[in-house]
Amino acid sequence: MATESEKYQQQDTLPFSSAELGAFHRFHAHTWNDDEQFQAGLKMITQTQGVAPSFLELLKMKQYYFSTRMGTKINLDNYLAWRKHLEQPLDDPNVPIFKRFDEYDFDKDPKFQQGLPSIVGQLIKDGKSTLDKAALQREMTKAKAFYYARFIELFDFPAYLTWKEMEKSQVGPACPYAHLWQDKGKDSSSELAEDAQKFLTTTSPVSTGALKLHVHSPTTKNVFTGVRLSKLSQAFSAADDDNSITSIIWTANSGTSSQDQRDPESMIVTKDEKWFSGGVVATGAAKAGSTQDPEQGKMLLRQYFSLVDQLANIPIADQKPVVVVVDGMVSLSAAYLAFASGFQRVITENTTLSFTPIKSLEAVPDQVENPFAGLYLLGCIQSNAMKDASAQSLPRGVGHYLAFCPDNILRGPDLRKLDLADFFVPSSKKQDMEEAVLSVAGCPPPHTTQAVRMALNAEVVYPGPAKIDVWRSEIKECFGDANSLSDIVTNLEKYDKPWSQAIRTYIASLEPVFAKLMFEAINKAAELASFQECARLEYRLAQRYKAYLASLSEDYDDDETEDNIKTFFEQIEGEEAELFTFPFADWIKGHECDDEFDSPSTTNESQEQDPSKACPYLASKNGGESALPTDHPSIPGVDFSDPEAVKACPFLSSKKEEEATAAQSGPVPTDHPNIPGVNFSDSEAAKACPFLSAKQKTEQDEATPSALPSDHPAIPGVDFLNPDAAKSCPFLSAKNSQ
Repeated sequence: MATESEKYQQQDTLPFSSAELGAFHRFHAHTWNDDEQFQAGLKMITQTQGVAPSFLELLKMKQYYFSTRMGTKINLDNYLAWRKHLEQPLDDPNVPIFKRFDEYDFDKDPKFQQGLPSIVGQLIKDGKSTLDKAALQREMTKAKAFYYARFIELFDFPAYLTWKEMEKSQVGPACPYAHLWQDKGKDSSSELAEDAQKFLTTTSPVSTGALKLHVHSPTTKNVFTGVRLSKLSQAFSAADDDNSITSIIWTANSGTSSQDQRDPESMIVTKDEKWFSGGVVATGAAKAGSTQDPEQGKMLLRQYFSLVDQLANIPIADQKPVVVVVDGMVSLSAAYLAFASGFQRVITENTTLSFTPIKSLEAVPDQVENPFAGLYLLGCIQSNAMKDASAQSLPRGVGHYLAFCPDNILRGPDLRKLDLADFFVPSSKKQDMEEAVLSVAGCPPPHTTQAVRMALNAEVVYPGPAKIDVWRSEIKECFGDANSLSDIVTNLEKYDKPWSQAIRTYIASLEPVFAKLMFEAINKAAELASFQECARLEYRLAQRYKAYLASLSEDYDDDETEDNIKTFFEQIEGEEAELFTFPFADWIKGHECDDEFDSPSTTNESQEQDPSKACPYLASKNGGESALPTDHPSIPGVDFSDPEAVKACPFLSSKKEEEATAAQSGPVPTDHPNIPGVNFSDSEAAKACPFLSAKQKTEQDEATPSALPSDHPAIPGVDFLNPDAAKSCPFLSAKNSQ
């Protein structure tokens, strides 16, 4: 081992002054373990943080102590450069082995993956199921090092840890809080791209582990049609039947937010642009606006409830945890697939939910008609508020508050507070979180769920304070002890504030029977014990209320309907019994082609190139044999042979005018470029077109004998037949004088 003086001699010029070198030596040689004052401060910081500081954090503590107590300032960057020169030989033979260990792909080694479950299971048995991220990474690194040294190549693990810490210290930031803003996680660019023809992709584990389901149709807002719900059900069933699948992780490509390209100098503004799901829809975007078939709506609800029930039962029946990662807005009509209890619900700062319509958001077309969507979640929230009497409990009546407070968008802090989510992870760390879950998901039952939660807990962060806590007293006073909807309105009148006025206005805008039904339904849902019971109640109310609306007449007795409101809660025999037994496997065989979404590029081009999109008349006409021009776009369901349709269509009307004018003025030259929507047979259009005007001028010139000499140069735009032009031209004037 070379002495320090020999190491110094290996470098011709050191980039440090003699004063710096002296400070580095004193700092490096200080007996930190014997310094009682420093050790007391270190102990206090460690107890406060709950974890020992890293190498770099400890170094910064020493730097601060040395500058304040010893009066000697240390430049850490220069000190680390000096220390690297002093302690790290360039020809260390272990470094290549350490780098090979770092680069080894353990995820694709079947032998390592097969042994991983026993390692994770042992951690749980040892009571380490709540490890923080750093501790979990250390345990996993130990397991990898043991495997690598035994089956790949032998190496010195303690020496590797020392080398790794030194390597980190060279690139570490100077700010002690940099981990809060600089460690942004892996890029999410590996997320599967838009593919409207393949809504769902599944990725199986190498040996045993988690099945990853990935939905990737952000252009359609990841809506769920009957076919898509069936495909999800088939994937869940296959995972449930496969013994090598220990768990399921469901993610979605929710699109790209403009915040990702935000100017760092601009103000941060929350923008809701990403969609986990736009809801359950009856048809595709191509059929938006069509009247929804009542039977199709019932079938969709049955498919939806069957899938939610299936998803929630997998962890219970087979001890296979299901992780749903929600990184975007969730439509209320699909909320149970994101927030229902029974699986591990992971949310990000992009996750939102609202129990009332949001004015700023455009509704997704053809959503399944379910006016009481979300009743199960409201019932659970209301029940939790009634049972918990702790200081941090939910305010009583919060379920009614959420149902009748307009434009109330729930985000991460409130979703956690309401127990609608289990883990909050920043979207920048979403890929890290998914990889952490996949790395431990091979742990077999009964420890799989604990292993998955251990990985998730290592990634969670504090989402921030909940707004519901701020409004706790007002919610409790206005909604907590209300026995009817009128009680809520009366309580709100005590507050002469914009928020109370907004709620009263919203309640007054609701159809009276619906408002009363919703109030009673939340109370009844809070008393029910299971999702199935609440789903039956939700379905029952939806069907009876839609029937009630269909039977309305001008002379109906509103008071009589309100007196008989209890009849809405009576069971619907037969239909409710089949809500959770939809035969997905048989149904999909005849409906695989029903998912009618076009690819994004095709849809956009057709909208841009189709001039008839502007016709207000077209959508209402049907039947008859079409007499369309060959170049007119075909629009299903529209009879263009109807004269009124022709008049209403700008494309056809211009076509007729063009033909009429052409008959009078003659055809457009064959070499003229075709410009859709412009009638160049019109004399005014010809004047405005440089091509036609030049063409006509040439034809006129050819028809008129020219008096120009054959050797005169042609000058575009100059009429040399004009005597004045001839006089001003030296060539012509000289020619004439001869």
